[in-house]
Amino acid sequence: MTNEHTGRENKMSHKNMDTQISQGDQTLLGEHDLRAMVASRICHDLISPMGAIGNGLELLQLSQEQTSPEMEMISQSIEMANSRLRLYRVAFGTVGDGQMMSRSEILSILGSVNAAQRHHLSWASSRELTRRQVKLAFLALMCVETALPWGGEITVSDNPSGLRLAGLADRIKHDDGLWDALTTGEHPGELTSARIQFGLAIEEARDQDSRFAVEVTPTALTLDLFMV
Repeated sequence: MTNEHTGRENKMSHKNMDTQISQGDQTLLGEHDLRAMVASRICHDLISPMGAIGNGLELLQLSQEQTSPEMEMISQSIEMANSRLRLYRVAFGTVGDGQMMSRSEILSILGSVNAAQRHHLSWASSRELTRRQVKLAFLALMCVETALPWGGEITVSDNPSGLRLAGLADRIKHDDGLWDALTTGEHPGELTSARIQFGLAIEEARDQDSRFAVEVTPTALTLDLFMV
């Protein structure tokens, strides 16, 4: 009887310890980390089926003598969805500290995104970047995209301590509140889903001890990202 009672106590003690460890682990996860994990999970779960749909569509096209406009439209939509998923996986998802990201991988992601945009994007930077720095650069790029809703050209080049994102267009759409928040590092207040990249860029820049500087004219926007 004594041994059985002791065994029960040991099991209950072990169970309580597991609960305490689990709760302790959860406190290590900030709201920002949880958001990134959710984004990574969504992108991870969608990339494989989207790739399978694309492969199936290619097989259907090979079996036909001539590609129909409807099939071409579906193909372009799948390509656009895949390219945005790859971009979002880096910009919104979890990234490891110290992990480098090659220029060829960056160009591959942005090259596929280019085909589905109204503006043309050129990555001219030769700087070696960690995956986390690319995450911040992609968030900044998505911010610049909002200034060119009618098309234009975005060039990413090097500045002495980071990256310069330059947007050129016939007309620039500029939200003073959002861009001011980006440069000051203060929370921009209420954000829509279409502008969430501004809030995330501010948080990520703060985490990386980086900062932004913005210059705007009626036809150009320059966003300098200064990295540590």
